[in-house]
Amino acid sequence: MGSIDLKKIGALSGKIGPLIAYVTNDGKQAFRTYTKPVDPQTPKQMANRMKLGLVNKSLAPLCKVIKQGYPDEPNAYRKLVGKACREAVEGEYPNLRFNYSKIHITRGMLQLPSQVHREYHPDTHELHFTWDAILTWASLPGNYQDKVTIVCLHAGEQPEVIIHHAGTRDDGRATLRLPEGWQVEQTHSWLYLTSYNKQLHSTSIYIT
Repeated sequence: MGSIDLKKIGALSGKIGPLIAYVTNDGKQAFRTYTKPVDPQTPKQMANRMKLGLVNKSLAPLCKVIKQGYPDEPNAYRKLVGKACREAVEGEYPNLRFNYSKIHITRGMLQLPSQVHREYHPDTHELHFTWDAILTWASLPGNYQDKVTIVCLHAGEQPEVIIHHAGTRDDGRATLRLPEGWQVEQTHSWLYLTSYNKQLHSTSIYIT
């Protein structure tokens, strides 16, 4: 494989006849011979492709939330996709399903409240959320004025996400009216907190 210093020539990328041109991590032009990919479509390969497709489809609507929820982790979304492939896909191929309760859309040291629950009121099409505001762990940071955020995903044919700023830890409760067309059975909810000075946030908790 030959290489050319990019200081002397512009970069090339793509297929050129029988060659593939690309740029290496150290900034040099490189070439390799094109090889037609082998695609035997074995059951294992098909299962892995279906698993990856399911994870990408499930997490894509939450991409922005996840990137904001892991501010100190480069490529946080891609890492979470890999983790979800290993831990959040259940069932046997081809009957795979995604378990949203297995993922954290944020990660941090701020302590979560305990006893977090949601209750659906069909007469008003509302979700009522409650939590215990008491600070339990002296070893973890937390304040009664920490801001509570609730993220709801409607995993329908056209997924939608609501980010609901639900007051403070001390409030202990919040209400969210679901948009028309949202089915509670397809609505997944997470809660996380951000410190009152916006310097810290908690790991998310999936709300059942």
